[in-house]
Amino acid sequence: MLKFFLENTEDVMVILNEEMEAVFLSETFEKVLEIPVLPNLGRKFNEVVINFPSLPLMKPNQKMVIPISTKVTKRSLMFEFQFRHVSLSEVPGKLIFCVGKDVTEREQVLKKFKDIAFKEKELSQMKSRFVSMASHEFKTPIATIVSSVMIMQMLLDKEFSEEIKTKLLGHIDKVLNQSNRLTSIMSDVLLLEKSIQQDINLNVKKVFIGKFVNQLVAEINDENLGRRTVKLFLPETDKTINTDESMLIHVLRNLIQNALNYSPNSLDPEVQVSFIGNYVEIMVKDYGIGIPREEHDNIFGSFYRAKNVGNIKGTGLGLNIVQELTKKLNGEIWFKSKEGIGSEFYVSFPTK
Repeated sequence: MLKFFLENTEDVMVILNEEMEAVFLSETFEKVLEIPVLPNLGRKFNEVVINFPSLPLMKPNQKMVIPISTKVTKRSLMFEFQFRHVSLSEVPGKLIFCVGKDVTEREQVLKKFKDIAFKEKELSQMKSRFVSMASHEFKTPIATIVSSVMIMQMLLDKEFSEEIKTKLLGHIDKVLNQSNRLTSIMSDVLLLEKSIQQDINLNVKKVFIGKFVNQLVAEINDENLGRRTVKLFLPETDKTINTDESMLIHVLRNLIQNALNYSPNSLDPEVQVSFIGNYVEIMVKDYGIGIPREEHDNIFGSFYRAKNVGNIKGTGLGLNIVQELTKKLNGEIWFKSKEGIGSEFYVSFPTK
């Protein structure tokens, strides 16, 4: 009956000595885990099962879940082992009896639930931050638009002197600026939604990255009308990358614009392109307000803004969108920053 049980159960049976060496391995051990029994008797169990910890068991009836990749069928399994200390009169010293069960399906379901719970928590936090941001950011431009339109209506009832024309033009500029600000906020929200979609379509083509960055920096410097100049450092030779130009423009433009916005009255920002192995690394550096150390972990979050931004306008969406688009382009993004000294943001993309 014992032989029948050991040969037909789906559970794996193991007996270890105090040195964590395999004294007994059931036939199921070889059949399920595809690890041969005889060559592994007497070996340390962490040498037999690769992901098993090398430390001895410390707790009675200890349980642990260990990932196992079978050698022949290349299956990825999650096995739960439960250990119990036992003594046998025929065998000196204490033994450890172990039962292993395949819990792959359970662990997969559990992971899905954890992922869903994390996404729901993240979505809830994002919604609350969006409500807070929207109520604050939308209030000022809407109030400005309404008041400017009312003043224009009042001025239209009077004679059109040069002074009135100047005032009208000033209020029209305010209406246009605040309308553009609202449009920019909504564009960021829509772009964020698009960037997190799994099946987004990319228009990938070969791009000479040095030439591409040079043109973009020149455009930004022209737009600033000489107020500030972004310095550019390029390698002597150029290389191509496969990328979506519109997405890459948004990534780099956002980082460069941030460098300009968050370094008022400081040295001009810098952009440096470097080729490292099979990757191109683009650094955007500023000498501005920097990011407080305690906020580094949150800086890529949706609608998140550091506490030291003051009156600098923004939605808190820019870096989150940049991160999502960088992932879509098979790139990586990271940064270094010290409060009051400045920030360096890096994006890296494969050149092959």
